[in-house]
Amino acid sequence: MRKWFLLLPLLFLSALFACNRKARMAGLAEEHIRQSLEVPNSLAIQAVSEPDSAFGSGYLSPHEVNSLTALLQKVNAVIMSRTKSMTEFNPDDHYVIDLADRQMRALTDLRSMTGKSKGKGEWTGWRIKVDYSAKGSDGERFRAERWIFFDKKGKNVTRSFELPLP
Repeated sequence: MRKWFLLLPLLFLSALFACNRKARMAGLAEEHIRQSLEVPNSLAIQAVSEPDSAFGSGYLSPHEVNSLTALLQKVNAVIMSRTKSMTEFNPDDHYVIDLADRQMRALTDLRSMTGKSKGKGEWTGWRIKVDYSAKGSDGERFRAERWIFFDKKGKNVTRSFELPLP
């Protein structure tokens, strides 16, 4: 019974440290995203994941690659639906233009990461995912998911990439 009383403060301190780490990384992530936006004051964060271990800033598990690919296929389906399979493409449709641009950048990042990845290496730090919405320069609101990689202490952003959300 006495061992439990000694263990409780350690569990409390561990939980407190984890909460502080998540809050610190969430704050850094928000600032990182805000700096990359064309209209920074339009940022609205919907969700921030728990910090997860990162094994290099380019490693994604096969399951993650499959789910990211499926997400990009959904984005493609939205683009095709709005343009009637590109038969009614409207160059003034800022939503489609912006979504396609974001999709192309995400595909480039995904190909770069999976092409250079040599498999799961040693632990290099942390990563979190942030779902958010903001306005582009055309005033059109968009949604995205940003994956942000941090160093081992969770104090510096080492890499990020963004996925459009339809």
